[in-house]
Amino acid sequence: MDSVSTAYARAVDTTTIEVYERSARRWIERRGEATDGLGGRFRAQVGEGPVADLGCGAGRYLGEIGPPVIGVDATAAMLELARRSGCPLVRADLEALPFGDATLAGAFARHSYLHLPKDRLGSALRDVRRALRPGGHLLVTVIEGSYEGHALPGDDFAGRFFACWGASELAAILESAGFVDVDVETLERPRGHDLVGTARR
Repeated sequence: MDSVSTAYARAVDTTTIEVYERSARRWIERRGEATDGLGGRFRAQVGEGPVADLGCGAGRYLGEIGPPVIGVDATAAMLELARRSGCPLVRADLEALPFGDATLAGAFARHSYLHLPKDRLGSALRDVRRALRPGGHLLVTVIEGSYEGHALPGDDFAGRFFACWGASELAAILESAGFVDVDVETLERPRGHDLVGTARR
């Protein structure tokens, strides 16, 4: 049986997907496996319940998060690389998640929702909240800033769409999507800062 199942894709930015489809191998060679501890930190917060790595890409966080975890991505080439994890995988859209209501204990999203336009993030986050159990945990990261478009300065895989966020903006949109215990912290990155937002349903 194929280890990657397909749900549906609704409105993924096609240019961004094309970049990942043709660059998946080079992308993981440059990025490598996750070493920042975010996956382990997330699993410690969630506990033993089922979680989804939303926008899992080549699966660099799946091992750190640990089972039970499902990898979700819109890019076939990335999911092909993620097969090495042995985790269940599904090709699907972040804006239309293939999970029933209140089925997940947690959702992990490392630099995935930053590929959505700002005016669509609120709806996508409400869909994540729908899929989370009461009390379920969310961890989402974005790049700090105000840029939005397909030409992010310093992007080493040019052509991808990015929406950058301020800390107060990210907190506000998480709260408007219905999340509680919202916290946003800043992490150093090679060029600028990341924002790490955590919240609960």
